[in-house]
Amino acid sequence: MNILNDNVRLEPLNQSDWALFLEMNQCQNVMHYVYDCLPLDVLSANFSRRIAKTSCMSESWHFSITDAETDEKVGNIGIQLLDKKRRVGEVGFMLKLQAQGKGYASHALKLLVEYAFEALAIQELIAICATDNVSSYKLLEKVGFTRVRVMAKNTMIKGVLVDDYVYSITNLSSG
Repeated sequence: MNILNDNVRLEPLNQSDWALFLEMNQCQNVMHYVYDCLPLDVLSANFSRRIAKTSCMSESWHFSITDAETDEKVGNIGIQLLDKKRRVGEVGFMLKLQAQGKGYASHALKLLVEYAFEALAIQELIAICATDNVSSYKLLEKVGFTRVRVMAKNTMIKGVLVDDYVYSITNLSSG
């Protein structure tokens, strides 16, 4: 199963995505607003969970982001179901440093939101980002997410608890 437009293609994560996953998760510049870099064994376990087979009944869906023209893999994006009954999920995305600022995340996030609402019957998606991560929250707003609150001292980055914004987008086409 591929999800695509003229700019990007989303494909379920698989073992061939490990090198990029590791590169992004160990890059200090990429992780600057996310969280502290994790040990290799934790990264490996996280990756293994993300490459498990999924269906519309799963509780998470993880994809590689590929440039549709060059076939270069540029990042990852995914959804974790937070509330099965209410169909609320959290979206997260990460791009390698050289791919940032080129529109990949915007195209991928639009595709993922559409997929979540239409194919997975998700009713609401939330996203959490550091209040200092201007690029991420501007992207979320561009795609249609609305800031709903601030979580003070929510995420530990380099030994400091930082504030996070919570964003939300609702499936307006559902019942």
